[in-house]
Amino acid sequence: MQTVAAYVTQVFAPVLTFTVFSVRARDSGDSTLDTARVFTALSLFALLSEPLASLVMALAAFLGAAGSFVRIQQFLESEERADMKNQDDRDISEKPKLDSSSPDAIAVQGGDFGWDSAKEPLLKGINLSIPWQKLTMVVGPVGCGKSTLLQALLGEVPALAGSVRLGSTSIAYCAQEPWHMNGTVRQAIVGCEEYDEKWYARVVHACSLRRDFRELPMGDSSRIGSGGIALSGGQSQRIVRLLWAAPVSLVLALMTTFRHSHVQSMLAERL
Repeated sequence: MQTVAAYVTQVFAPVLTFTVFSVRARDSGDSTLDTARVFTALSLFALLSEPLASLVMALAAFLGAAGSFVRIQQFLESEERADMKNQDDRDISEKPKLDSSSPDAIAVQGGDFGWDSAKEPLLKGINLSIPWQKLTMVVGPVGCGKSTLLQALLGEVPALAGSVRLGSTSIAYCAQEPWHMNGTVRQAIVGCEEYDEKWYARVVHACSLRRDFRELPMGDSSRIGSGGIALSGGQSQRIVRLLWAAPVSLVLALMTTFRHSHVQSMLAERL
């Protein structure tokens, strides 16, 4: 859009200028356009077009930067968000452990969740308990707040009231819209951790990726992300890192978004 706005002057400036000159010359009885005036004007337009285009693009960039500073300032001046999750205090470098004393994997009591405390909560009066080693499903129509509830359990949506109890900090979340960093497929799965061939094979089998690797030009060494190959929606959702981390709890927001029912059944069985 900025490029279009910058080069509009090069197209319309000569047309509008010659039109206005012709109208004024006709009304005043002055001489009309001749060859000398036309080529002189076109030369001036050619000399001024690039500086004008740069000015328009610089102005758009300046307004964008000013808006960014305003949002940053609003964020810095906002109140600190209180974390309602009850967890054991431990060093972030320490490997998360299972809290055997917790009766549930996740428990919420009187939870109100929303982005603005001055407005009505998006989710109100939530009470739930998710047991250990069980498959718990959140079912509802589109737009009822299923994804918001999952993000609230992870602490991504602020808790305005109530409490959230996590039996372990080892939780992996897979959203409906997958995101991959720039790199190879293997790097997207392994991340920054040490590569383990046996565990990698189990993860690939659980996500049903062997067939996809055979179809990719360089297998799991194919590059994805910006400048990489384009993946299908199902491939993007199955190339995830959450299984490699071997979390205690899995939070999945995409099990029913696969187009093929056999893929859903296969993933549900293997996971």
